[in-house]
Amino acid sequence: AVVSTQSTGTPLRNSVRSFFGRARRYKNNRIDEIRLKYLGADKLSTEWVLLNGGKVKVIAPDQKLKPEDWIDSFWRLDLRNFELGFKLTHIDATDSEITDVGSRYLRNAINLQHVSFAGCRFITDTTLPNLLSSAEAGSLLSLNLSRTNITLEAVEILAELTSLRRLNLTDCRFLVQHRELAREVLSTELKPCKVII
Repeated sequence: AVVSTQSTGTPLRNSVRSFFGRARRYKNNRIDEIRLKYLGADKLSTEWVLLNGGKVKVIAPDQKLKPEDWIDSFWRLDLRNFELGFKLTHIDATDSEITDVGSRYLRNAINLQHVSFAGCRFITDTTLPNLLSSAEAGSLLSLNLSRTNITLEAVEILAELTSLRRLNLTDCRFLVQHRELAREVLSTELKPCKVII
């Protein structure tokens, strides 16, 4: 049988790419409890987002880094900024390799104001309890979970994020059939919040 050179190697190349993608996701999303205790949630959450293809805004003691500057690469992150007073305020992990496992870093990141996990296919209901500390601190204002794998069960946890002013749940494939119910519950529980479903 004659095999076209165009098709040769494509399945192998895709499986190798898939294997290394899974390995990278595992490595970048595992929790290092010792470093978490030593460095703190803000710093390790920052590393986690950057290593998985997201970007962040931080407040740091270093005057070179302004609060409005996005950091989009781990290698642009000056480790001298990891001093007392370092605060993670914004996460934009749109279409990144972020997973539920790594989201445990957010558990004590209480300064988060805006978080976008839009298009993160490994984000599910399990991520949401890790955002409660920011909501309880009153800092979490905006959350974008569009195109993630959250379900109707997540609505109960989302209703606890009372500091939210904007919540985006568009195109969540497991929520599409229950869109009206989710909107009704969240609009009742999160009065000042603009809920987009």
